[in-house]
Amino acid sequence: MKCYFQGCSKEGETKEHVPPKAFFPKEQRKQLITVRSCKDHNTGKSGDDLYVLAQICLNSSPRNRAREVFMKCIAPQLGFNDDAFRKLLIRDSKPLQNGAVKYRVDAQRLDKFFNALSCGLIYHVAKEQLPQNFSMSNIYHNLIDELMPPEEIELLASMERFYESETPEILHFGEAQLQNEDIYMAKIFGISGFHSSITIVHLFFGHFKVTSMLSRIWPNKKMQGTQKAAPLI
Repeated sequence: MKCYFQGCSKEGETKEHVPPKAFFPKEQRKQLITVRSCKDHNTGKSGDDLYVLAQICLNSSPRNRAREVFMKCIAPQLGFNDDAFRKLLIRDSKPLQNGAVKYRVDAQRLDKFFNALSCGLIYHVAKEQLPQNFSMSNIYHNLIDELMPPEEIELLASMERFYESETPEILHFGEAQLQNEDIYMAKIFGISGFHSSITIVHLFFGHFKVTSMLSRIWPNKKMQGTQKAAPLI
């Protein structure tokens, strides 16, 4: 079987957990879903997995089990290699007037992680790779800049309301059948068979929300090149 990642032609020699098993305490690592993966799209991104988990926990704690997962899965890694991971997380951090701390986030690392997570969910549900005529982008609702223009904030709010409401049956792409939903949940919206753009709503610890938009690129006979489809809202 081929690797789960979009466009990868290598054989799936290993198993990739979706999400990575590092996101779960040891007692909750049974029955996690897996997909076939090549080595490059499995072990090659383990550093990104821990970085993203740390950012999710920092932006979710003390809600639900975020603090517990941070202490069990992230804290033991902070002191290795002369505190390299700790220094990475606190780099360019700024104290706020309310006593909280604002941390710098590497958006490229987050995108790399959530693109892979989205590919894994699609592969698990559809039993095939996300076709190459789909582009991927992500919205990090908990990391929205408070200086964002009001019209953009309202657009995001409208998107959230749409995906929280009852969804038409035609947009029922499939169920991921995830375990341990106190840590991670995901809903997939789109027409099965890849006949539309697809939206995945990820939710960690009941608080940290990410919307992944897998936009189908439709050929336009009147124009050269391709055109990106709009998200399902």
